[in-house]
Amino acid sequence: MLPFERRVVAELTTAQAPEHRRAVQDWVDACLADMPDVLRLGVAAESVAFGLCVALLRPRRLDGLLRWLDRSPIGVLQSYPRLFRSLVLFGELELEPEEAR
Repeated sequence: MLPFERRVVAELTTAQAPEHRRAVQDWVDACLADMPDVLRLGVAAESVAFGLCVALLRPRRLDGLLRWLDRSPIGVLQSYPRLFRSLVLFGELELEPEEAR
């Protein structure tokens, strides 16, 4: 997982326990690694581009960028936060501790 992707996952993860957050991050990383190369290349290219924007603008949080991407009229840009929200949500539910269910 690229550093910007790791930051996006950390921003979107709602789990409070550090070990659960780490497990979700590892789960998302494995899902990204399992993607077909063509799809992964596109996601990685977006991550690098957005990572450069964030490096230049230096926001403390990514929620503004993610909201902007959600509202973008360009479908490919909208799909980036949707992908990561879906992966994080599914990972949190999949890895939820038994006592929390």
